[in-house]
Amino acid sequence: MASAGSSRPTVSVVLPVRNEGRFIGSVLRELAEQDLPHGDYEVIVVDGESTDDTVAIASKYRDRFDRFQIIQNPKRLSAAARNLGLRAATGEFIIYVDGHCRIPSKRLLADMISIFRQNDVDALCRPQPQTAGPQTYFQQAVSLARSSALGHALDSTIYNDQERVVPAASSGAMYRRDVFDRIGEFDEHFDACEDVEFNTRIDKAGLKAMISPRLTIEYAARTSLRGLFRQLYRYGYGRWQLFRKHPSTLGIGNLIPVLFVIGLIALPFLWLVSLKAGLIVSVPYAFYLIAIGAVSLGIARQNRKSLILILPFIFITIHFAFGIGFIAALARSQR
Repeated sequence: MASAGSSRPTVSVVLPVRNEGRFIGSVLRELAEQDLPHGDYEVIVVDGESTDDTVAIASKYRDRFDRFQIIQNPKRLSAAARNLGLRAATGEFIIYVDGHCRIPSKRLLADMISIFRQNDVDALCRPQPQTAGPQTYFQQAVSLARSSALGHALDSTIYNDQERVVPAASSGAMYRRDVFDRIGEFDEHFDACEDVEFNTRIDKAGLKAMISPRLTIEYAARTSLRGLFRQLYRYGYGRWQLFRKHPSTLGIGNLIPVLFVIGLIALPFLWLVSLKAGLIVSVPYAFYLIAIGAVSLGIARQNRKSLILILPFIFITIHFAFGIGFIAALARSQR
């Protein structure tokens, strides 16, 4: 293995983290076990002033790598962490890995290098199923709901299982270094969806991206309705910011949850003003309930029958939280 002071590494792995004490150790262990000489990659942990033992645990893995550093992110936000990691990185390729995921393949980094070098692409996307286990009953329900047609954005490729050229927007996470020279860094005005915004610029610049199941990274599903609500609220909030900067990104898949929430708020008033108006607006909600009931039943039949008891509530939380987040960001921008 090469020493820390030897030639430039091929890959820079950047981990933007904050309060990931529960998971950071296993992620670093899986990175240390990659089927790639340690001298060929570096690991950069960017900590957003964690209040738990994230830094202490990460420090224990320093000796597992030839190149390893922990840097501080006083702004705490992920976009700032991504940029700090980028500026510290020296590799030919940059890969961003979250602090709460599972890397199922020991060839992740080697396969990433191979795909980059065998294909004329600027960015690589990765499937991101929420299947990291062991899963609780609730997490299994969230995982299955999120992977269904009703559970994630219509233009998303995070559940793709084929190696092919795709838009970078929804799942880009690995880049040639010169991509940043061409389109700039991550926009630190974003509280969420900073990666989607960056990848949107990749697509607008006419750069090429590819996805491969060999690059899969598994995530842990949220463990409660409250956690799921907070996650999707942030997504909705970030999507409004994305729309303001890139109006072309507002598709029907983003509008439906927003209209869903607006209609729910307006419905009681419509019933008071006009029974006919209230009835007309109620019809789409009846079809909505039928749709989530049918999808929930199908998922439960294929996996675990008792999931029918909770899947409808998960779908409603996903759509309602996203819509509320989008509207909250809109309202804040007007103030």
